[in-house]
Amino acid sequence: MTNTSSITSFEALVIKGKQLGRRIGFPTANLEVREINLYEHLQGVYAVWVEFNHKQYKGMLNIGQRPSFEDFPPSVEVHILDFDENIYGKHLKISIQQKLREEKKFENIEALVAQLNKDKQKLLNLKM
Repeated sequence: MTNTSSITSFEALVIKGKQLGRRIGFPTANLEVREINLYEHLQGVYAVWVEFNHKQYKGMLNIGQRPSFEDFPPSVEVHILDFDENIYGKHLKISIQQKLREEKKFENIEALVAQLNKDKQKLLNLKM
């Protein structure tokens, strides 16, 4: 992990979002984080381990403003690889491994999806 913070893991409740990730092929679990203020210290996209029901999954965590979309509040959301369960109202443990990139604004949805595919490939190639 980068030296931007001493935060390496946290637990969060999965809440309902706007379901945009699902519509673009990258469904995310929107996270309600109460214990720590991630927005001040860790904005960006991260490779993470997600623990749910005593199993671990690789994931891509986004913390920040979602600048490609107007009228969206700041968020913490995670795309979990090889996972397809209804987890609304459940708690996840997120362990941050490495920063993949800074958050950035994309010109359109296609450019965002292309970057998400690059992020996913980078995640799959990481030794975590």
